[in-house]
Amino acid sequence: MVKPNDQDTSRKDRILRAAGELIVEVGWANVTTRLISKRAGVNNALIHYYFGTKDDLLLEAASEVFAAEIAGSLATIEEAGSFAEVLNGVFAWLRTVDARSPLMVISMEAAHQTVRDERVGAWIRDVWGGYFDVLAAAVADGQKRGEIPPYIDPDGLAVVLGALIDGLSLYRLVELDFDMEKTAGVIDALIDALAKGTQ
Repeated sequence: MVKPNDQDTSRKDRILRAAGELIVEVGWANVTTRLISKRAGVNNALIHYYFGTKDDLLLEAASEVFAAEIAGSLATIEEAGSFAEVLNGVFAWLRTVDARSPLMVISMEAAHQTVRDERVGAWIRDVWGGYFDVLAAAVADGQKRGEIPPYIDPDGLAVVLGALIDGLSLYRLVELDFDMEKTAGVIDALIDALAKGTQ
């Protein structure tokens, strides 16, 4: 016999999953509660019962998808023993991520939606801010090991690296023809040149 709490959890999970899938499939602005309830197999009223508004639901769904998809990249950065390992790991991860994956598509959909919805803007700034913090910590660790010059601001370099990653992700999403291996090699060479300035 299914307990009421278990049933609630199952329904909420189905609604969240349906919302996340639909953001990817039809675009953030085109998702409706009717589409979500049909995909999740629930009454439309349950969406408002569990989540309040459609916007609340879409934000929570996007957050769950993003957290699950980005976990591998964050673990790579945090577990690296050198800054070279950070770069190698991040770009190896980027090479394996499907350009049409939920992470890529939801990132772009959310960035586009920020123009119309300040709450989405606040959410994505928080997400990117957290990613920058992890990168900045990796830069600071690299400085302690003498791999990166001490005069470089960790937060500044983290933003530059984040912009590189986001830019390359966008290029992959629109299927721009470029060699990821050569691109990663150039970035490695730039960091290596900076590191030699400390010797």
